[in-house]
Amino acid sequence: MTEVNQHQMPLRHVIDNAEKAIQIAKDAEMAVRHAQLDSDPHKLRAAQAELAAAQRALEKAQSQLDASDNEHQHQRLVQVEDQLNQALQSLDVTASNLQRPKQVR
Repeated sequence: MTEVNQHQMPLRHVIDNAEKAIQIAKDAEMAVRHAQLDSDPHKLRAAQAELAAAQRALEKAQSQLDASDNEHQHQRLVQVEDQLNQALQSLDVTASNLQRPKQVR
């Protein structure tokens, strides 16, 4: 049986956290879309806060993945890391779109 360092989290927990962070990011993006459709400044501010929280969750999950060094689960870690990177990129695009005012025709 292998020892788990006090500073290392079990791999399953790391992957679960990453998947939760990805879902938080998707929810935040949806909140932005709804706020933009409603053109509600209060909803936009709340959605922006959700985006910031999602960004922090993704970065924390990324850090936990980086700290997990388990060759037996390497392929799964790579897959989850790719999903995290895609979620981070998607959040960046959404945040960028949130900053630009919508053009009214």
